[in-house]
Amino acid sequence: MYLDIQKKITTLLIFLMFLNLINGQSLSLVQGNSIKVIVNNDTLLNPWTGGFNSVQISKIDLNNDQIEDLFVFDRSCHKVITFISENNNFIYAPEYEKLFPSGLKNWVLLRDFNNDGEKDIFSYVSGGIGVWKNTSSGNELSFSSLSFYQSSINTNVPYLLSSQYNIDVNIYVVSSDVPSISDIDNDGDLDILNFGVQGSVIEYHKNISTDLDTLIFEMKNSCWGHFSESGLSNTCTLFDTCLFNVPNPQDSLNISRNNLRHSGSTILSLDLNNDQVKDIILGDVSYSNLVALYNDNKGVNMNTSFISQDTLFPSYSVPADLHLFPASFYEDMDHDGIKDLIVSPNSSSESADKESIWFYKNFGGNNSPQFYLQNKNFLQENTIELGRESKPLILDINNDQILDLLVSNFGEFDLSIPIHYNSYIESYLNVGTNENPIFNKNSSDFQNISTLINDINLIPTLGDLDGDGDLDAIVGDYSGMLHFLENNSSDPGIINLSISISPLTDIFNNVFDLGFNAHPTLFDIDNDNDLDLIVGEAIGNLNYIENIGDSSNFNFDLRSETFGGVSVSEWWTNIGMSAPIFHRNGSDVELYVGSKRGSIFKYNNINNNLSGNFNLADSNFNNIFTGTHSTPAISDLNNDSLIDFIIGNKRGGLTLFMGSSDSLSSTLNISNPFEKKYKIFPVPTTEIINIKNLDNQLYFEIISITGKRIKTGYTNGAISVSQLNNGIYFIILDDGIHKNILKIVKC
Repeated sequence: MYLDIQKKITTLLIFLMFLNLINGQSLSLVQGNSIKVIVNNDTLLNPWTGGFNSVQISKIDLNNDQIEDLFVFDRSCHKVITFISENNNFIYAPEYEKLFPSGLKNWVLLRDFNNDGEKDIFSYVSGGIGVWKNTSSGNELSFSSLSFYQSSINTNVPYLLSSQYNIDVNIYVVSSDVPSISDIDNDGDLDILNFGVQGSVIEYHKNISTDLDTLIFEMKNSCWGHFSESGLSNTCTLFDTCLFNVPNPQDSLNISRNNLRHSGSTILSLDLNNDQVKDIILGDVSYSNLVALYNDNKGVNMNTSFISQDTLFPSYSVPADLHLFPASFYEDMDHDGIKDLIVSPNSSSESADKESIWFYKNFGGNNSPQFYLQNKNFLQENTIELGRESKPLILDINNDQILDLLVSNFGEFDLSIPIHYNSYIESYLNVGTNENPIFNKNSSDFQNISTLINDINLIPTLGDLDGDGDLDAIVGDYSGMLHFLENNSSDPGIINLSISISPLTDIFNNVFDLGFNAHPTLFDIDNDNDLDLIVGEAIGNLNYIENIGDSSNFNFDLRSETFGGVSVSEWWTNIGMSAPIFHRNGSDVELYVGSKRGSIFKYNNINNNLSGNFNLADSNFNNIFTGTHSTPAISDLNNDSLIDFIIGNKRGGLTLFMGSSDSLSSTLNISNPFEKKYKIFPVPTTEIINIKNLDNQLYFEIISITGKRIKTGYTNGAISVSQLNNGIYFIILDDGIHKNILKIVKC
């Protein structure tokens, strides 16, 4: 009887919690590609991908239809981007992104290491190379971390080892590199080529595993190919090798060289001339070109030497020239069964961005390729793409009572100008309806603002500041200044902006200098019927600049530089890049703030609390991560009374999240809250929750019985609750496919 009562109480609490969450506007958002976008009279195939900067390309069957789809990893944001292959096109499919492990960073290559027909994950981990095995079952894609690799001396380590000089050592890959993981010796398993920590030569680690489900390596040559990278030019020194090598590296040459410190390289191994011996394509951290090195034809695994090089590869076509540090990838991109060449920067900044995916079609064969450049913006040509750091704003530009879209950027990389970035604002008019929006790009330089303000990172906010019924603008810039642009048009349907006050000043003619990266938003925060200014900046705080004038004659005065106690910088840095936007939810005001880390912060308790600290309701709103430097825009885009989000990020594109009317319990896929995949102990607890049956990292949320989200994060099996007040809580465990609810008691 007691247990039945307890179960009923718990069930009731869960019901009340979800009822509270739903009624409290705990929004369910669905990422998608549904709203059409037209550019130059063409409808973009994948408008809402979020953009691309520094990509790494692999193929994988995402939906178990026996057709390989496309996996893209953008190094600039450590972001997975997934596409389904459909009718010889790659269609953006964000629902698969969350199925990949969280925390992938620097480089990711998908390779089938156990020959089971399913691609596994190789990626950077501190110290070397980590592996996630593809454990998919049926139509559900999943991966399991091979957390420890056992060496020949029974030492457990979290990365791949290789026997080197009779001792097992991690296969070192510096974080800036991309190694080669391929079958070097044509024996049917995966070997590894990498630049060692001590020099500018390649190490060859042979896979000597006899069991396909294990990975055991031995370094067979510390000077594979007998060449070295030059630190002073973009060419390689041929017939150069190590002073010390592994014992019996086949037919080692006795040529010594100086040990040079390795700085950064990308390696792609492939057969360029159909002699069955692997050649390589190199990218170097200091240069914009690719170098192809051609092996001799002694035979596979015969300690061969590179005998020639093409330092402007492919010199027979248009040589790759991507500033800076190119990486190359070999996959079939045009669905003809023959692998093509993709080249993209391996740098997170100061490199090509808007045209950063060069597609070379292979007009030869897989072992005798002939690469010819087709375009410089593969995938990018079919998406919204502004280069670096996109910042959306949803508003009615032309006064037709339908919401339009402005998108600004930090800038597009341009090596021809001194600051290397050209900042501008694009505008998209809604040519659809309030129920079915269609955005049509009508300007690449909205109101010629890029020529009016001589700076980068131009961020606009618009509103009627002089009471004449049309939209004026305030634009923030990289230097931390604000600029007032007055709308001089006599037609409310036409905007005609011109510089009026630049830079913007206060009542005493003092210039508003807000540090770096001033990110303004106009909003009547004090409910006095005029527009105030709230400005984010580089260090992650908010500035409150009150309009002490009125709706017809603005007069701005700085009231607070720590408005609401808002801070979106992480504890170890003072760089936060706060990007604020306000939303009225009935009578309540909500604040959403984008950040450098990519999380979106949600604040409430704002009404009648302008001199206090706002309540941080969520530090990772809806668990959204579209990339670093997130910037949210909010509105009801399809007139269904649910708010929708368009989010910008460092990659330069936009992602779309539509509000869903599905209940939270339906979203969580709960048929019975007591049928648990995971178990927790101890219950009750005072310090730590431990989770049984956990085979990979999970996202978690701890929620109070009133529906308030208390704590979020990722766990490998233990969660600290020492800071929680005593009481009953619920924990939601999200494995990427299902969400499981468990009750916890803190005492």
